[in-house]
Amino acid sequence: MRLVWGLLLLGWCSNWAQEISWPTRFIEQPFDVLEYRAFLALDSLPAPVLGESACTIVARWRGAPDTLRFHLRGLEVLRCEYLQDDRALPVSWQTRGTPTDATFHYAVPALPSHHEGDTVALRITFRGTMTGEPSVGGVSWGGVQREGAIVYALGVGFYNNYVSATQHWLPCYDHPSDKARFDLTFRVPRSYIVASGGQEFPVRDSAQWRLFRFRSDYPAATYLLTFAAIPESTVAILRDEASLPYPIVLYARRVDSTATRRSFRLLPQMVTAFERRFGAYPFEKVGYVMTQKGAMEHQTMISYPASLARSGDTVNLVAAHELAHQWFGDCVTPLDFRDAWFNESFATFAESLWREELGGTSAYLQEQQRKINAYLNQYAKPGNPLFEGILTMYDFDRTPPSSNYPHVIYEKGAAVLGMLRAAIGDSLFFAWCRMVLERYRYGNIALDTLEQLLSQLTGQHDFVTRFFSEWIRGKGWPVLAIDALSEPSAFGRIATLHIRQTQPDSLGIYTTLPLELSFIGADTVHRIVTITAREQTVVLDSLNTFGTIAVNIGPRVRSLVQLAQAPTVTEVRSEGAILPLQVFPNPTSETVMLSISSEIAGPVMLYDARGSCIWHVGGTGVHALSTQDLAAGTYYAVARDRAHRLHIAAFVVLR
Repeated sequence: MRLVWGLLLLGWCSNWAQEISWPTRFIEQPFDVLEYRAFLALDSLPAPVLGESACTIVARWRGAPDTLRFHLRGLEVLRCEYLQDDRALPVSWQTRGTPTDATFHYAVPALPSHHEGDTVALRITFRGTMTGEPSVGGVSWGGVQREGAIVYALGVGFYNNYVSATQHWLPCYDHPSDKARFDLTFRVPRSYIVASGGQEFPVRDSAQWRLFRFRSDYPAATYLLTFAAIPESTVAILRDEASLPYPIVLYARRVDSTATRRSFRLLPQMVTAFERRFGAYPFEKVGYVMTQKGAMEHQTMISYPASLARSGDTVNLVAAHELAHQWFGDCVTPLDFRDAWFNESFATFAESLWREELGGTSAYLQEQQRKINAYLNQYAKPGNPLFEGILTMYDFDRTPPSSNYPHVIYEKGAAVLGMLRAAIGDSLFFAWCRMVLERYRYGNIALDTLEQLLSQLTGQHDFVTRFFSEWIRGKGWPVLAIDALSEPSAFGRIATLHIRQTQPDSLGIYTTLPLELSFIGADTVHRIVTITAREQTVVLDSLNTFGTIAVNIGPRVRSLVQLAQAPTVTEVRSEGAILPLQVFPNPTSETVMLSISSEIAGPVMLYDARGSCIWHVGGTGVHALSTQDLAAGTYYAVARDRAHRLHIAAFVVLR
């Protein structure tokens, strides 16, 4: 037996080359965590210190038993024991890496008696001072925080290389890919109460301590677990068990309780509004606890900034954002943090949906435009103090000035989802949302799967592939130059538009951009076109007389786009025959549009001021000609019509 155990240990050590998942790279493990059962001794409150505590990890060996791994930072492991047949079998453990590594963790070997498919229970006894993520620029967000006499946990960090921060207070496989049930018991002094997620059990009191127990059979990613220990004398617990089929519970500062009630007055309506769009609320309660830092979407117990609660803002977009996470991020969770955009883009877009619920389409569009403006003018604008770089939404760069949660996955993400909604329509868009939430309920999802589901649902494989490539995997946004020729017709005006994308090649070409154009005049007309190429010509008829063209002011969509300059409009005022040869815009700097009617016979010759022919163009219609290689000056388009009359149209190139 001793020799066999030695060989097993040797084999275990040789298998250590198998990697643990990285925050941004999922690696399947030989185990699947089913449940966490923890006892946490917060005996020294308000000091963030754990007395001797224990967490039992219940896991199933999905493959050949090898190594069970868990994360824990800043706390001391006292013992590891497998619980088997009413016995506690001590087992060795070793650390892998250093605490500065993103994948720092503890490794525990399987027992010789373990087999593939077995369910095992590993109890870790630990203690120590709970900490937060390392401070960057004086900011520490994730992990355990202390605010006066209040101690609370936030599930992710903004700058830590390991992202998920529950490992600062609980031994766990702290990666979003492995969701599990949880049963947490907190022991605190009698003067404290505890808020946490899941079903609340009756409080158990003793002469010195109080025990608070919370349990949920709905699997949670570990970064969505939390607690807040608060002096009872300072908190008001606001409960509503009548408005919804499940309870609403708010842990408010007692001095802010009236303002908090007002701030959350519309919460039942908010939940109902999201249920209509996304499906039934997925958990056993709706909870918010007021903390100094936040907001953070912990499963059924959201950490919410107390400063916002006391504002009395009944619209409460932050509450809407965090509530939407209960569907997007909590119920369905990214496989790893490359897809953090899934959580934040949908939750930020849900803010606009909440505006729509309260104020209709115009309020929705205003909120979408506000997010686009914030992104373009602050977070993606070089030189702005808030500039974070030009980033992709998926698997974005986390190097400063970026972070684990840059604004590209919030404001840009909301704009992208709004454009997708406009492109495929409400019916398909919300059907896709519900399909994702139903098929992957309480599980994980990745970008490729989201794309495949939308492709299957819409039948628009090519469009969906390009949309995800351009907007989610790609970085940047289109910058457009728009030149228009306005001509009379029997049904109002005809606009011939030449639309060019002028953004750098490094930011890609967009072929899936829904763009709402407004032709502004006495009776403004709005039309949606889809930009499908670097340069394209679009002809729109049945327009009213217009003098200017605007984007993003119409009644249907707001697009993430910038204009290189104000659109130019060249108007043909003749009420009779349309001129057979026209050029626009005039003057120009980059492109000239040449409109050739069917009256023209033969090619159109273009001459410079010295009379040298530089181009000849054939065929009727509108032709786009680049002027970037031409010197500044006056140029002439010359042609004859079928009656041999000479037509000359001059234009000026500026430099």
